[in-house]
Amino acid sequence: MRNCLVIVMGLLLTLGALGVYRLTDFTLPTDAQQHTLQVDYQQSRLEGTLIVPHGVVSPPVVLLVHGDGAQDRWSDGGYLPLVRYLVSQGIAVFSWDKPGVGASQGNWLAQTMDDRAHEAAFMLQQLKQMPELAASRVGFLGFSQAGWVVPDASAFAKADFAILVGAAINWRDQGSYYLRQRLSREGMSEQNIREAVARDSIDFATQFTPQAALRPCQVSCNRDDFERRNAFADARGAIARMHTPVMILMGKDDRNVDPQETLAVWAADLPANTVRCIKPVAGATHGLLRSRWFDYQLPSQWPLWKQGVFLLSGQYAWAPGALSGITDWIHTGTCTQ
Repeated sequence: MRNCLVIVMGLLLTLGALGVYRLTDFTLPTDAQQHTLQVDYQQSRLEGTLIVPHGVVSPPVVLLVHGDGAQDRWSDGGYLPLVRYLVSQGIAVFSWDKPGVGASQGNWLAQTMDDRAHEAAFMLQQLKQMPELAASRVGFLGFSQAGWVVPDASAFAKADFAILVGAAINWRDQGSYYLRQRLSREGMSEQNIREAVARDSIDFATQFTPQAALRPCQVSCNRDDFERRNAFADARGAIARMHTPVMILMGKDDRNVDPQETLAVWAADLPANTVRCIKPVAGATHGLLRSRWFDYQLPSQWPLWKQGVFLLSGQYAWAPGALSGITDWIHTGTCTQ
């Protein structure tokens, strides 16, 4: 009996120590230099944080480009395991609060995807002007909605590389796919799903027109304005003009964006001479987390115990090979994922 108690206590202590170790993934690295940057951009002041690995001369720098929503620089802490991993691999990371979020002024709901592309390009150019980064390679790592941002931003700022995770192609098509996936998860029959998607398409055509997309907001832009002004976003034109070396990673179990469509469009439309790594990631979600554990459309749908799993997993919440594949691309342009 005593031996059993010793074993159980030892197991509990081991699990507790492992949990504490994993939780450090959700803190900023203490063995790196942190710089708070404030820049004035179009009548607003934007703020972000640059983290530079200690002792690395002219490290490559990656700018994080958010997906949808009111996201602060670290996406409520969700980015931190990724950030710590990148820094541990000798990569500097910069991210900033969206306009009107955190310490940044403005209103992200007033932005079109073109506005976001110019803002991201401006931020990259600001980093390139820093003396300590003058010899660094600088590029983008964007998520989801960044699929409409990064291709143009890379050209505007002459980025050295780009990475997109869960990149969308067409606003309308993405909405239909998202709806289909949601209704399927709710157990709706295929016939009813087809009818619901058809009704949604009719509603879209009724509510949104190219003319309405050009209409300015009445006072302060809200969510309806944001969707109206971006309803005809499509990445194909920017993809066809893109010459920045680019990595496209799509989780095979993505429930938000059709991975097959994105991979096919990028493979077909990207100029033939553009260096690329276009790959599906097995067992991965929209954000490349392990789909076996996190098979949801939104983090807000996670039950409390899944949130606990994420906190205890840290970097291991990501699908195997996803993070190392990203770092290989940043350092060497090698397509190893």
